[in-house]
Amino acid sequence: MIYAMSDIHGCIAPLNAALETVNLRDGRSKLILLGDYCDRGPDSLQVYERIMRLQEEYPGQVVALRGNHEEMLLEYCDMVADPDYARAWMLADSGLATTKSFLGAKAFQQVVHMLKLRRFEDAYRFSVERMKADHADILSWIRGLPYYYETPTQVFVHAGIDEDAGDLWMIGTPPEYFTAMMPDYVGRHFDLDVIAGHIATETISGIPSYRGIWHDGASHYYVDGNVVENGHVLVLRYDEATGRYSGEGLE
Repeated sequence: MIYAMSDIHGCIAPLNAALETVNLRDGRSKLILLGDYCDRGPDSLQVYERIMRLQEEYPGQVVALRGNHEEMLLEYCDMVADPDYARAWMLADSGLATTKSFLGAKAFQQVVHMLKLRRFEDAYRFSVERMKADHADILSWIRGLPYYYETPTQVFVHAGIDEDAGDLWMIGTPPEYFTAMMPDYVGRHFDLDVIAGHIATETISGIPSYRGIWHDGASHYYVDGNVVENGHVLVLRYDEATGRYSGEGLE
């Protein structure tokens, strides 16, 4: 069995609830996480720690991919010497939820104090320095996350691939496409099934009330359930023996 979920966005309780439906005890099943583990929700640090523990508990069975929010986190950590990135940091980390999660309440109050004094660059620099000092292991782990995971019949990815590149999609897809492209190929057939997150299924389906996994009737399955608004993480299941997909919205 292959399980896939995406766009946890700092929501540890929905992640834990989703993991209750995942069984990796057979030593063969895999869990593929499609990126965007941070931002928006209050528990980004705890989400990263939970995923890292899963990889330790089930070596070789848990694959974590990177999303565009991992890219943004690394970017504002790397660009701390550039004062222009202070505002980019505040925009990327909405409500500074990820910063608060990584720093803890006491250190975050120092950030709030600096921001009240409009010392934006100081707040930015302080936050990143604390994150690097206290959580270097997590930042290093994030840097090592791959863009995609491929099986003989599927590609798992955060946002998508350049399907116009055909069999050369691995080298024909720019890195930013893997994590941030729009769902440009909905309804088109491709040689592989593409399993992605990034855009909420209620948006892709065009049905505001839709809450399930979305299959476009062709080669694409979308699993971003908009956890911050809807309170749960969608879990796609693929039975390798039968070649069938299942999950909320598909049954």
